[in-house]
Amino acid sequence: MWKLSRLSVAFVLLSAGLFAQDKPSSLEQGKSLKELMPRIPATETKDALQTFQVERGFKLELVAGEPLVGDPVDACFDEFGRMYVAEFHGYPYSAEPTKLHPKGGGKKNDGIIRLLEDTDGDGKFEKSTVFADNFEWALSVCCFDGGVFVIGHPHLWYFKDTDGDGKADVRKIVLSGFGKDNVQALANNMKWGLENRILVAGGRNPNTLRRDGKSVMSGTSDFSFDPRVLVSDATADEVAKSIQLLSGGEQFGHSMDDWGNRFVCNNSNHIEHVVLPRRYLNRNPTFIAGGAVRSIGAEGAAATVFRRSPPEPWRIVRTARRVADPKFAGLPQSERV
Repeated sequence: MWKLSRLSVAFVLLSAGLFAQDKPSSLEQGKSLKELMPRIPATETKDALQTFQVERGFKLELVAGEPLVGDPVDACFDEFGRMYVAEFHGYPYSAEPTKLHPKGGGKKNDGIIRLLEDTDGDGKFEKSTVFADNFEWALSVCCFDGGVFVIGHPHLWYFKDTDGDGKADVRKIVLSGFGKDNVQALANNMKWGLENRILVAGGRNPNTLRRDGKSVMSGTSDFSFDPRVLVSDATADEVAKSIQLLSGGEQFGHSMDDWGNRFVCNNSNHIEHVVLPRRYLNRNPTFIAGGAVRSIGAEGAAATVFRRSPPEPWRIVRTARRVADPKFAGLPQSERV
């Protein structure tokens, strides 16, 4: 078994996007977008590790790449060392209209949970099986009782293989109602806590979670649930009582240390500590806390990013457009890139 405390798992991907609503800039005069934005060749799997610079004391190993897995956003290990991977192929578009994309038009039911297995004990995965598919927006996966919970907006699913073929034959929606208007702020990162509950980062989209059509929780709060209750035939009222709201409520990202301290982040603050758990705040309902989360980044918000690769061609074009656009004149430089 790997020493997971010192192991980071890397996947090889290629993804790019262009949001070209901005007006053309002087950079583009006499040139086509094809000339300004040449295709960047994909990095071969065998060359992937050479693109990383790892902090002293850490070790990076490549355990799986395309075509065994693609577009991963979350992963978890079961007790047999198998890895379940959530693949989000439709980012950032929804099949149905949302506030950010009123026309919709994204891929429908493109969520995939991939099961990876190391069949020869060499620490690398050789076998890849589609454990579950045909659902929306796979954001997070978490093991429980031989199966996995999956956040596939707008639902929380439970998938389980009962006949040993590596494919889920149990498909159950245990909760429904995760908000999906802002793809950058979806509910995410299910993690097991020390109290034997599964903790969820609620994101910033308003959620109205329901069980059998009846509301059990609403808002943007982080929360935890008892997995035994959710996979049972519990009523909506019983599920509502089992859900616990948590402090936090940031954008995307959620982790814990060995002592249960929680850390969250957003696109400006790369690391924040949840210093006041809600269970303590609930003891005194008349106390108004100034905030339960504190940024612990040395530089605070919008910390300097030291990227190793050159800027993407589409980003250069977009930045030039924004610099030339008067509506961006009053914004900080960090908002122009």
